[in-house]
Amino acid sequence: MDTVVTNGRVFFKGKFFEADVLISNGMIKRVGRNLSGDERYNAEGMLVLPGLVDPHVHLREPGATQKEDFRTGTMAAVAGGFTTVIDMPNNPIPTITAERLLEKLALAKEKAICDVLFHFGATDSNFAEVKKSGAKSLKIYLGKTTGELYLRDPSSLEKHLANFDGNFVFHASVSEGNESTQIERTCDNIEMVGLLSKKYKRKSHIAHASSKEEVVAAKGHALTVETAPHYLFLSKKDSERLGNLGTVYPNLREESTRKKLWEEINDIDCIATDHAPHTIEDKMAGAHGFPGLETSLAVMLQAYWERELELEWIVEAMSENPARIFGLKSVGKIEEGYRANITILDLKKEWVVKGEELYTKCKWSPFEGRKLKGKVKAVFYDGALIFDGEFL
Repeated sequence: MDTVVTNGRVFFKGKFFEADVLISNGMIKRVGRNLSGDERYNAEGMLVLPGLVDPHVHLREPGATQKEDFRTGTMAAVAGGFTTVIDMPNNPIPTITAERLLEKLALAKEKAICDVLFHFGATDSNFAEVKKSGAKSLKIYLGKTTGELYLRDPSSLEKHLANFDGNFVFHASVSEGNESTQIERTCDNIEMVGLLSKKYKRKSHIAHASSKEEVVAAKGHALTVETAPHYLFLSKKDSERLGNLGTVYPNLREESTRKKLWEEINDIDCIATDHAPHTIEDKMAGAHGFPGLETSLAVMLQAYWERELELEWIVEAMSENPARIFGLKSVGKIEEGYRANITILDLKKEWVVKGEELYTKCKWSPFEGRKLKGKVKAVFYDGALIFDGEFL
């Protein structure tokens, strides 16, 4: 049965057009005017976007399902407009063996309602497991974060770059010292990654840049780089206001540092949520990280309404660009032959962030109480309407 999404403004080849989208057998069959099908979805007054792609989430399963699991995490993703997410390996039970990756794949297949892909984790000794796993991307932690998954032997970094020919993702951030020391040492790590990536001709990506200096360092070595909305819209003063809820890796920065990050916005390749949910109890005990899947698009739209970013830039940074960086061939665009993963956005819908209303299991947000403009109305996944104001 064919479905036509009609009367919306479709993001097609980098621009918005008044057009219809014909869906057939879970795929986009055609984009054009006056298309016909067995069923119609009226998107009048709405934007029709590619299903968003988030390359950096922590869905917490297995090992910390009191915080999130593949069902609640993907519900949060879809409600935020995402149809593809890539999960990080630093669970309490880390994804560092082929067996653990298979376990995650099985759990996600059973519980997830959208695509969940996985970054494999690097240790000082799991070179054989990396190859055995068949992983497409490898996450390397060069500094401490949630969990204990980081390289302690400096020689391990080069060994992994020599032995693995997929995509690399680097947590280059350093959390020790004051802000200037953290940023300086993070840039040193990025410099090292850049030199080794060039030596071995590898594709390397820098996660959660929190300063202008980190972006400049990454682009100086032709590395791709992401930031998260909380580094663009929150600062140290918000961390102080939030108390224990305001702790995150890397730390929220001084207001002056936050503003300078905006100077490099056009060199940032993609926006990632770094969705890292914790229970309130865990946060009070010192856990670091923010949930973000349900707020990120609307928070980024704040920059559109304030005329700091073009709408097209936001959409590409949250769909096409991360799909390209990580070699995802059939998602991230609304074009013939792509999977019919489509997000319908009510650009003018105003709403207030209330943690108790979110789908994430942790039920809180660092943006609690913030009035946002722009909300996901509906989501198609592989051609099926799975969300239309509520889950169907």
